[in-house]
Amino acid sequence: MAVVLFNPAISQDAASGSKQRKFVQISSQESSPSVSAIAPIDDKNVFFLNKEGQIGVAKFSPGLSQIGWELYSDVKWSGLSELTIGPNYSLVFAAPGEITQAFDTDQNMELDFFQALVRTWPGKDQGSSITAGPIADAYGRILFAISPYIEEEGETPRARIVAWHPSSKELIPVTNSQLPVSSFALSSDGLLAARLDMPDYKDGYYLSLTEIPSFNPQAPVPESVPYTRPSLLIPAELTKGAEPTKFAFYHDGGQEKLLATCPDSRRLIEIIPEERGGIWQGSFLVHSETKENLVTLVEMKEGSVLGGGESGFIPVELAPDDFRISKIELRQNLIVLDFTQPVDRTEAVKPESYSVTAISLSSSGDRKLAAEPIIESDGETVILKVEEIPTETVLRIVCQNVPSDSGESLLSPMVFSTIHKK
Repeated sequence: MAVVLFNPAISQDAASGSKQRKFVQISSQESSPSVSAIAPIDDKNVFFLNKEGQIGVAKFSPGLSQIGWELYSDVKWSGLSELTIGPNYSLVFAAPGEITQAFDTDQNMELDFFQALVRTWPGKDQGSSITAGPIADAYGRILFAISPYIEEEGETPRARIVAWHPSSKELIPVTNSQLPVSSFALSSDGLLAARLDMPDYKDGYYLSLTEIPSFNPQAPVPESVPYTRPSLLIPAELTKGAEPTKFAFYHDGGQEKLLATCPDSRRLIEIIPEERGGIWQGSFLVHSETKENLVTLVEMKEGSVLGGGESGFIPVELAPDDFRISKIELRQNLIVLDFTQPVDRTEAVKPESYSVTAISLSSSGDRKLAAEPIIESDGETVILKVEEIPTETVLRIVCQNVPSDSGESLLSPMVFSTIHKK
């Protein structure tokens, strides 16, 4: 069965003189491709990158059931597992040494024109390479991360996220970082979440949250550039020691959150960012454990997230049925935990069913906090009354003996919150 996929205009450079495509047809099929990156066209159609480095297109039902897919190119690219849509439905992808742009100029459902969009950048002569991206932002920029290099003699090497834009003759600096960026994501309102690479640190994984200034095409190079500094620590025990590899912003209940994939443990980690006085902090919990390894995620529309992996496209259930902790909120000396099902009141009311530890982000050591539980009337919220919660800490809460009222065990008994300010 043939279906309408999209209705793009063709590139101004690669296809001048071409007519606008009326539609693209793909055939329904039950097989699934491997998926390492997804670039949404709209809420039912995507471009994707498979594990062999080939680009394809796929269409879905409103519930994200796969209708059909086809390869858009037989060319196999060896590069980063990221794909984004550039100007006029060109496709942009990266290898460590180049950002490449591809077009279907003769409208025959096959990419046939490839060009180097970016081939040089500051520090490339020092060995600096592309480490993450590309990702398109709301201003039409193509963002990508480059590894640390020395800008001026005597300075500390810095990594950067930079951007290409047709209005600028030079790359546009977006952020600076003293640590390499291994993955990043952008929210709808310009919040950058960047995974900072610290391979020698084994207790967790650092995530930076940085607000990106607005972009002015008439003055594309900003006067100052923000730093991506470690904002949040994703504890290794929450991911079962598996590195978070890809991040995606998504909307849930009027709030924009993050999901992180951990393919080696099949865990999805939910991250709830919070801004306090210009400083970003937030909470972490286990969202779900998937049956298949997910290596990439995208939000198709509000309340709809599509994942991908070796076994194909996998819709992500944003409200899974597991008995789990769904929310953590801090109120002065109170820790409010929401559960997806009523708890067993007999066990949940016992102080010994909980362990609360404030893990210092400085050198002052860890501190145990005594907890007095209070169960709200619906049984789905537990409030832990504790002594004063310190700042500059990672708060670790473990509900080691809190089953549901039907006897189910928690998907994960622990949640964490990075606290800089209250």
